[in-house]
Amino acid sequence: MTAREIEKSISVCGLVCSLCSYKSNCVGCRCKDGDCSLKKCCSGKGLDYCFLCDEFPCNEEMFKNIRLKAFNMVAREDGLQRLSEYLMRNSENSIQYHRYDGIKGDYDRLHSEQEVIALLRNGRIDPYEICPVYESQNFILRLVSPEDAKDLLKCYSNSEAQRFFNDDNCSFGYGDVDDIEKMQYFIKLWLDSYYNKNFVRFSIIDKSANISVGTVEMFVGRHGILRIDIMPEYEREKYLSEFLKTADYFFNDFDCDSIVSKAIPEAAERIEALTKRGYAPYPQSDIWRREHYYKKTQNLKRT
Repeated sequence: MTAREIEKSISVCGLVCSLCSYKSNCVGCRCKDGDCSLKKCCSGKGLDYCFLCDEFPCNEEMFKNIRLKAFNMVAREDGLQRLSEYLMRNSENSIQYHRYDGIKGDYDRLHSEQEVIALLRNGRIDPYEICPVYESQNFILRLVSPEDAKDLLKCYSNSEAQRFFNDDNCSFGYGDVDDIEKMQYFIKLWLDSYYNKNFVRFSIIDKSANISVGTVEMFVGRHGILRIDIMPEYEREKYLSEFLKTADYFFNDFDCDSIVSKAIPEAAERIEALTKRGYAPYPQSDIWRREHYYKKTQNLKRT
């Protein structure tokens, strides 16, 4: 798809029909006259797009959407052609316009118009400047917080969970974590490492219970290193696969070509999840010179 084709598909309100995952079931405002108040408003003013209006952004419900408002702001400031070029470049670099696999698109998961605009214009937001927040069906991944200590102590002091920890070459939070003070200390170390741009440690928030049930760490060196530490009841293929779907964002957000993660032979559910999500055994790893690692290489065509 060319930038020109993307530009021609941009609707009155700023939605990009050619990139939308709902396009096969949507007639769209360009395809059929309907009851769209925004289209009627623009037609009545002799305008082709909302961003051309002196009253933009107005109080229309649709403009409460951060992505839509930001797209219109870029169209107004940079022009439709440049907006289309940004979208085409980002799409070619695996930045997802809309949604796939039940996970929010890259523009939808941001929290302000300024963040969306930065992603459009720059192609990638530095995760150490603005820490990403990822949301899937059952979980939210966000930067670990001191307030998570009580919940995370249950995970890091659990002997069954410890069997599957990705603790190789890392002492931050692993070992004898048996009281809240130690857990708080390790969280401080994780946050210090984040602010020093060494790695990001995310808390895994169970949306239904609103508690932290473990952590995910992303470290980028020669390879991206993915650590998943989780309570035993979540050490299940369906949950681990969900985390690994979310981890596909890390290729772009952390600018890495491959991601390596660990699963010991006894971790049958984890191995199944890794295999389903496209990770292959990586026995000759030169990262820690040990076995039991699985590697995935970036695939720009997400599935």
